[in-house]
Amino acid sequence: MLNQDNQRARRAALRSYSLARDSDVSALHEIVELAARICDVSMGFLSIIEDETQVFLVRTGIDLPELPLSESICGTVLTGGGMVIISDLSDDDRISHLRAYDACGARFYASVPLTTQQGRIFGTLTVLDRTPGTLTDLQQETLAVLSRQVMAHFDLRRTIRRGEVMRREVDHRVKNSLQSVSSLTRLQSRRVQSAEARDALEVVSRRIDTIAALNSELYRIGIDRKVGLKTFLGSVVDLIRASGPETVHVSLDMDDVNISASHAGSLAIVVNEFATNSFKHAFPDGQTGRVDIVGRQERPGHFRLICRDDGAGLTREEPGVGLGMAIIESAADSVGGDITWRTAPPGYALEIDFGI
Repeated sequence: MLNQDNQRARRAALRSYSLARDSDVSALHEIVELAARICDVSMGFLSIIEDETQVFLVRTGIDLPELPLSESICGTVLTGGGMVIISDLSDDDRISHLRAYDACGARFYASVPLTTQQGRIFGTLTVLDRTPGTLTDLQQETLAVLSRQVMAHFDLRRTIRRGEVMRREVDHRVKNSLQSVSSLTRLQSRRVQSAEARDALEVVSRRIDTIAALNSELYRIGIDRKVGLKTFLGSVVDLIRASGPETVHVSLDMDDVNISASHAGSLAIVVNEFATNSFKHAFPDGQTGRVDIVGRQERPGHFRLICRDDGAGLTREEPGVGLGMAIIESAADSVGGDITWRTAPPGYALEIDFGI
């Protein structure tokens, strides 16, 4: 019999699996329906057991949302990790005093406890019927298999939750580390005497700031989710404008499409590196100009990102092989994109075509 002696263990199990009466486990509805059909009964439920209540998270053929544990058949007859079958509830002295199931007319009962690795019961997969009956060996085996599938689902939920917690902790530490490196880089840039070294450190600092901002944004939305590219790159362009020269205007003209957060992050890196290179090479000595960032969905499933400036341009067909270009090519490769450089005066441009 389930009682207050093992309440603490049940609480710990429910916390571990992030299970509560308002948990969304609708994905398990088909398992409960399948259990009822295979066992040839009219009712079934998946429940969790709180301190004093059995809560039916998923149910079919039965309207009861919950029961006091003292009025629950499961709370009365379940003692270990094995299946319990009662062919006729009216003939079992252990539960003859219970009236909670009278409204649904239950007479047959079969239940498999959901247990932790330590054998602590925290829920059940249960089937009921309005006529006395039994289960064949195959039905019993199938009900046990379905209960293990429920546990596999809960184990996966817990693994995903723990992984998310760890990812967020890592992201938080990365953010702090990037901020520290950026601060040290700025301090060093103020101390160096060489203008060339100072410019290089400022470029590095801008790169770190942008990566830190991207990390924060991806941390907020989740790396596995879709993001609106227009809004996301709008934030990136705002950062670029804030750190770039006042003599260069940076514009954004982007179709509003949803893409994966990881792809959006890669495109943000491309945009930042292109603008950084343009500030340095296309507009020397305070020259005025513009950098345009354009995105078009050419057709369903296909997108083109265009970055261009109207600066000094190139004297060769392909850009150099510096760090910025290497970063751009690596980011383009991460989205499976084809990159094209165009030297149509004034200035130059790059285009990345990729699937979404």
